[in-house]
Amino acid sequence: MDKKRYIFDLDRTLLTCDYEVVESAIFEPIFKERTPYLMENIGYLLNEYEMTHSYYEDEELSDFLTRYSGLKFTPKIIRLWNNTMLNEADTIEDGVIEVLDHLKSTGKSLVVLTNWYSLPQVDRLKKAEIYDYFDDVFTGEYQLKPHSEAYIIARGEFEPKDCLVIGDNIIKDYVGPRINGIDAILYDKNDKHDNSYVKIKKIKELIR
Repeated sequence: MDKKRYIFDLDRTLLTCDYEVVESAIFEPIFKERTPYLMENIGYLLNEYEMTHSYYEDEELSDFLTRYSGLKFTPKIIRLWNNTMLNEADTIEDGVIEVLDHLKSTGKSLVVLTNWYSLPQVDRLKKAEIYDYFDDVFTGEYQLKPHSEAYIIARGEFEPKDCLVIGDNIIKDYVGPRINGIDAILYDKNDKHDNSYVKIKKIKELIR
């Protein structure tokens, strides 16, 4: 599949950390005995926000989480959340460096399209020493996947047919791009999904 621009998801595609441990450590001192309830629902709540909002913004997100979790979120808590992410260690997914080296050496344009704030996401890429591979990093402060504008921004001056999205989320990294005329490959390292999807179990399969 010869493409000119490769659009990578970040979390659980390029980098992975123990998100539950990180978030629990943030929320435990704030929400105390309600923390287990929040941890059971935070992924669902963030997904709902991303499906119904165009971008991440502190006030909007804190209002949304307060309304639907029943817990008092403030913009200060959102900022604490982001700042804490700066201190967490990531694991680079197997094969990422090999693939990025190969794609850059063959003149491909590489960008990241991720649904979170710029500050922690860019910092994580820099700490992992892979930031310089990418021409740009588009975060949730620009536009959220799976809204069409996110893929339009990420493809830049390239035609949809010349782009490829790679990520682990069926809706945001596979269905969303394809609805917008962009090919996509699902990164399914644990083989959770059937073969009706164009998918890979290892990132280095992109070199094929």
